[in-house]
Amino acid sequence: MLTGQLKVTKEDLLQWIENYRWMVETIEEARQPVAKMDNNSYIGAKTALYGVEATLPKASGGTSDPVYTEVQRRVYSLNYRIKEYEQKIAEVQKRIPLVQGDREIEVLHRLLDGDSMRTIGKHMKLSSTTIFRVRNNIIEQMIK
Repeated sequence: MLTGQLKVTKEDLLQWIENYRWMVETIEEARQPVAKMDNNSYIGAKTALYGVEATLPKASGGTSDPVYTEVQRRVYSLNYRIKEYEQKIAEVQKRIPLVQGDREIEVLHRLLDGDSMRTIGKHMKLSSTTIFRVRNNIIEQMIK
């Protein structure tokens, strides 16, 4: 297995479909507070490279500011989780075209939107048991 690849089981795929909506929302939320001036430059404190400021002594060592330390911890933790969520979302998205049938496609998109089996059943005028069976067919088609 290549580095970065996921071994996907039916249970994993089902869990990722159920969690799809909140993983997408978490990624969107995480990306909002980070503002970029250009492609690789984040807004914030920088070390001067030119001018009088560049000749001044630079701080050495770390910071003892507990707020800064907490921000660093959150950013590191968030980046790790976001990459994990992106992998799972990409794996689900890669398998969406494998789903055949109008009913299966409709149920899949409603599951990805975070709708419950009961809600989907009411909308489609089908029992939740039928929706459960359709969901299992979707997983079978996506796992192949």
